Amino acid sequence: MRVLQVGGTAGPCVLLFGLGLIGGAVDRALRLRFQAGGRDFPYDWNDAGLRQAQRADIGAALPATGRLAVVWTGGQSGFGSTEADMAQETAILAELIAMAGTLRHGDRPVDFHMMSSAGGIFESQTHCSEHSIPQPLRPYGAGKLMQEQALAQAGGLDRCHVYRPSSVYGVTRSKRVGLVTALISNAMQGKTTRIFGNPNTLRDYVLADDIGHYLARRIVDAGPAPDSGPRLRTFLLASGRSASVFEVIERIRERIERPLLLQFDPHPSNARDMSFLPSALPGDWQPTPLATGISRIVTFLRSGLT
Repeated sequence: MRVLQVGGTAGPCVLLFGLGLIGGAVDRALRLRFQAGGRDFPYDWNDAGLRQAQRADIGAALPATGRLAVVWTGGQSGFGSTEADMAQETAILAELIAMAGTLRHGDRPVDFHMMSSAGGIFESQTHCSEHSIPQPLRPYGAGKLMQEQALAQAGGLDRCHVYRPSSVYGVTRSKRVGLVTALISNAMQGKTTRIFGNPNTLRDYVLADDIGHYLARRIVDAGPAPDSGPRLRTFLLASGRSASVFEVIERIRERIERPLLLQFDPHPSNARDMSFLPSALPGDWQPTPLATGISRIVTFLRSGLT
């Protein structure tokens, strides 16, 4: 995990748990846009006893005053996760929610920002609006919804924000990449991409850096905590324009100018359509168009900066 101090001592101190695709984007946005300086601390996902000691070390290193923002973009779950996998991840998150509560003393505000999953909790639903009811179809989605509920029930916190991104793509050092980045990377290396949907499967793709910028702004420009009413706010982060797998492939072909070697799974495990209405998105959210995002990924991978 990483502790970042924004704007010297004037801004919030951010406890960022998870530095993968989305967490890395949040970290970059805080550093580049808000001049945050960071310090890394070990945090073991597998040893509860060790995590307890590590949380104590993290707490001891925090400034004595000023706003704190705990940000969860971690976890190792995915669409294939089991109930046991999700239970373990939810338990780790619950520890951090409890930790955040203990950090609030005197008039010091403590906020919590949690990454969830629109794809997990709205799987197979189309034209989702702000009134759509989550109906998870597998343990991954049920676990994400349980995590949201755990934060909603937490006491002793000021602002609690849940973010529900749709299908996220971008560049990360992690081995886990989404369809868009896998297609681009494999095409550049002459490798075959195995696709677990079908050409007509509809998804709503969103660029990781858009999420990073949005979270960074929410973290830094928090505004006053509500005096009453619900302190939990939920944000759907999608493009509002779904695209088929076929369209994604064609957009990448236009940009790569190399053959794409494809293998469609004959028994696809991830072929349900999902889409979200633009009216369900936050008013201050500005997603990058898919074609533009693909161009950025291609340029970045060609530069060899990964």
